[in-house]
Amino acid sequence: MFQGVVAGVDLFGAIQRNVSDYGQYEAFLRLNLKGKYFPTFEFGRGDAENKDDYEDATGQISQIITKNSGLYGRVGCDFNVMKDKHDIYKLFVGFRYAYTNFDFEYSHPGVTDPKWKNSEPCFVKEDGCYAHWLEGVFGVDAKVIGPVHLGWSVRYRRRIASSDYSMGDVWYVPGFGRSGKTCLGGTFNISIGI
Repeated sequence: MFQGVVAGVDLFGAIQRNVSDYGQYEAFLRLNLKGKYFPTFEFGRGDAENKDDYEDATGQISQIITKNSGLYGRVGCDFNVMKDKHDIYKLFVGFRYAYTNFDFEYSHPGVTDPKWKNSEPCFVKEDGCYAHWLEGVFGVDAKVIGPVHLGWSVRYRRRIASSDYSMGDVWYVPGFGRSGKTCLGGTFNISIGI
């Protein structure tokens, strides 16, 4: 019944974090049961920092900065839909339940009143924000050399619950992606089979 374990990391999220405003560092552990069922545990840390320029009523250019970071985890199961369950290639469909707990900051130097010419800075920090979501997963995994595997997945994410934020919806949710009720995501994995 038990046929091994695969442990790996997502390269796509790490690259995305280093070349864009947001991304995550993620690792996973996948159990192999009969070559057909693959209980999966994923965990990571997501970070974002976004800077937007805006022009106020006086024509002054200012910058709005939003930051957040937090840990997340997902648990679920993948199902190998290939006819030969013991081939080195696997085609998966699966699901995940996910949860994150994160901190959020919003700041800007202030809006200048056009009549009185005074400015009030704005800074909001919220700790202990959370979100829950479900994911549908489609993916591929292939053994390339020895115990080394490469694979990718596409994920449809649907938020089911989240914190009420005083400043409205957050720009980025760790592990979920850009804010909204739904989003698409993906991974590109390198892993070692044990």
